[in-house]
Amino acid sequence: MLKVFNLRIAHVSDTHLGRRQYNLDERENDTYDAFNEVVERVLEERVEVFIHSGDLFDSSTPPIKALKNFKENLKKLQGKVKLITVLGDHDLPKRRGLPPHSLFEEVRVLGVGELEWLEVDGVFIAGISNIRGRSIELLKTELQKFNQVASRYSKSILVAHQGVDKYLPFEGAYELKKADLPEKASYYAFGHIHSRVLTKFGRGYFAYAGSTEIMRRDEVKSWVKDGKGFYIVDFDGDELEVHKIDVDVRPQYEVELDLTRESLQDLFSKYLSSVKKMPILHIYVSGRNIDTKQILNNLNLLLKDKTLKHNVFFKDLTVVQQEPILKFREEDSVNLRRRLIGEYLNSLGLSDRMYVDLAWKLYEYLSKDEIDQAKKVVEEYVAGEEK
Repeated sequence: MLKVFNLRIAHVSDTHLGRRQYNLDERENDTYDAFNEVVERVLEERVEVFIHSGDLFDSSTPPIKALKNFKENLKKLQGKVKLITVLGDHDLPKRRGLPPHSLFEEVRVLGVGELEWLEVDGVFIAGISNIRGRSIELLKTELQKFNQVASRYSKSILVAHQGVDKYLPFEGAYELKKADLPEKASYYAFGHIHSRVLTKFGRGYFAYAGSTEIMRRDEVKSWVKDGKGFYIVDFDGDELEVHKIDVDVRPQYEVELDLTRESLQDLFSKYLSSVKKMPILHIYVSGRNIDTKQILNNLNLLLKDKTLKHNVFFKDLTVVQQEPILKFREEDSVNLRRRLIGEYLNSLGLSDRMYVDLAWKLYEYLSKDEIDQAKKVVEEYVAGEEK
């Protein structure tokens, strides 16, 4: 068995460079600010290998500004840090074209269509880019190659951009079950899920590094709990240590306003003070006989020039007076909505996971009025069908 020298890696994922939440320039720039800070911290921490586990870019055809930001940061890393990545579902070309990563010779992309590996200072690093839909069985077959090769090394890393059932526990959302994972990796550097996960698995650690910015409203709770950033992993002899590194992001908050007990005054002060960037607020208003137009006008006046954006959701309690104050559980509702979409498509004979993925992406974008992103999803799907 090959012995390991000291090695420090950064596990980063889901940077989604170029993403424009709410079609705002500020939100696109937020993805670049977060990535800039990641690279700064990687250099400060004297990392030797930068592992990115997919969705480096938000699209396989990212804007010029995204390519420029990546190029500038790659220049900072050049000669100091080796960059290894896999492709995620966002930056994987839908036709048999080249990914945007191919513009940068310094970037090693692993595993397009098959498991691929290399050795760095005695550590075995294998990766496979995102596979889904009708090719899931290929993905599982390729992953089984890992154990045989990794058994020759005392330390090994598996890099992938896939959903695992324990962390996306509803049918159609995941590609792998825990039993499908090879058991001999020291560290599983996964991407795709935007919340942070770090848990013991097999003889090592399984980790989702999470996204480096708050990309969707349903990520707010996990950001409040666990922050955003990446992991640093130290391979020191036979020991493995994982450190959580946080980065600053534009704050987003969920605010519950019960008009039967509270007024608008002073409610928002704690969310608006001492922040570097104007926050985004998701305001859930519950009450009886709600005058939605008046409340929206009042909120717009109160929050003008104090938030980048605020979204308002109403719950009229007039006909449910005996019910307790509504508790919003966004993660539960996401699981339910995804399951209902899957069941409906199945009733139409469209049980292939590809259709569930397509419908869910369209639902996510259209429910947030992100029309351009929804159009892009449809265009990419049509292009894939024409191959």
